[in-house]
Amino acid sequence: MYLRRRAACRSIISACSDWYNGNTMRYLAYLQQDEDGVFVATCPSLPGCVSQGATRSEAQANIREAIELYLQSLQKHGEPIPPGIEEEVIQVAG
Repeated sequence: MYLRRRAACRSIISACSDWYNGNTMRYLAYLQQDEDGVFVATCPSLPGCVSQGATRSEAQANIREAIELYLQSLQKHGEPIPPGIEEEVIQVAG
């Protein structure tokens, strides 16, 4: 699928992971709108984890589900779980 060269929207997706030590893990997802207006979401930490939606919020919900299923599959097959991200906002005078 051809994606227009637009700045991708960056979203932090919290994947519910009750199955993984009861912790919630956070993953970075990129959302881009394609030439047909569909929002395509990818998670760079999880190769091949891609989803889409007719709206930005639908794409976010779909990529969250895809991340959860991806992590469950890794666990089921004894594969290592990639670490989630930790993000801090640093404020400086300007």
